[in-house]
Amino acid sequence: MAPTTEDQNYHNLTIGHCNIQGGLINLGKTTQLTELINNHNLDIFSLNELNLNDTIHTSTLNIPSSFNLLRIDRPNSSRGGCGMMINKKLSYTELQFSHDIPNIEALWVKLKGSNLNICSFYRSNKYCTVENFIDYMHICMRQLSGKKVVWIGDVNIDQNNINSSQYKKLDMTLKSYNLVQTVQGITRMAKVGNKFTQTTIDVVFTNCYSEFVNCSVLDEKIGDHQAIKCEISYKVPKAPKYEKVVIRNHCKNNVKQFLAFLGEGSDYSRLLESNNVEAVTTGLCEHIEDAYYKYFPLKTIQRRENFIDKPSAELLDAIKGTGKLYKKFKKLKDEVLKSGCNHCSTCGKCLKFEKAWGNYKSKRNLRTKISRTCRRQNIIEDLKMKSAKNDLKGIWKTIKHASNINPTTKCDKKEKKYDCDSALI
Repeated sequence: MAPTTEDQNYHNLTIGHCNIQGGLINLGKTTQLTELINNHNLDIFSLNELNLNDTIHTSTLNIPSSFNLLRIDRPNSSRGGCGMMINKKLSYTELQFSHDIPNIEALWVKLKGSNLNICSFYRSNKYCTVENFIDYMHICMRQLSGKKVVWIGDVNIDQNNINSSQYKKLDMTLKSYNLVQTVQGITRMAKVGNKFTQTTIDVVFTNCYSEFVNCSVLDEKIGDHQAIKCEISYKVPKAPKYEKVVIRNHCKNNVKQFLAFLGEGSDYSRLLESNNVEAVTTGLCEHIEDAYYKYFPLKTIQRRENFIDKPSAELLDAIKGTGKLYKKFKKLKDEVLKSGCNHCSTCGKCLKFEKAWGNYKSKRNLRTKISRTCRRQNIIEDLKMKSAKNDLKGIWKTIKHASNINPTTKCDKKEKKYDCDSALI
């Protein structure tokens, strides 16, 4: 039987993660993030090292319009932090656990209508000790007893180095709560001196592995980390590429008809003859309101990115080229490993391998330069266009958006955060 339209609009819950090493105010990286979300139909995207602070407003960040962004910034710093991008069609509750453990960077959400609790976390070696992180895990898992749990993030403990004391401490903690680590591939590759390091530090811990459809390391690389993805057998509505919003259709033809109706098309003689000012005012307001609803019908549009966040063709080519060079590098790396060479840096395969890495790094640096130039040019073009129209309000809005300041004058309403004990019921 062919799937219905309703079936096609739902799929398995898909959660992604990547340590992006900053870049949410970088046009190149945010374009990559958007492409990754669309290519893999992600519903939740865990992010590490946002490198944001309280001077940068969330509404000015270039994220897909169909997603919300929850974030935790590192206090008194523009480094670290973690975040979670969530499909707006998902119903969820943000959780908080009472604790006095310092330097914990973690966000929790509970999906409504399910028993699933998801944590996006980041543990930095220089900021949070393994002991502190494990103590935090104990607190959370005790309060989540009997619940399905998914931890996803950068733990900075190599899962391949099973002899390290850090790995052993973490492994004992996982086993005590029947948690398993599901990521098997290499998630970070870097060059330290003349040596290449390969580690699995981006992880997924879960006690509901039987409900996992798959868990994999993706080819997409943002910063020095590759993205990971897990798919869980729990049906949720798909995230649209763009958020759909309903507005009044203020096209030129509708405006023309509206003005004509208020002018020659309306009879105001009864209002002019009346001596009751209040009745005249009410009648005139109702007349204009009825005409407005008639001549400006509702229409649905797609809410796309702000003009200053629109990537140029040159930037898109640079992003695509960077991805191709990284795939070429990975292929050569696999060939070196199969040959049994221990990166001698002298044989033909090693030389090709290292050259491919250099080409990739050069292209990535060029992409960053193009990204900055593109956003700067977009801002200039937007200001020129609004200056030509003498749109002072629009000019001020663009300046605030480009400076990552809240573009609205209204105070933000703080989102309600729920106590864990009541939210888990």
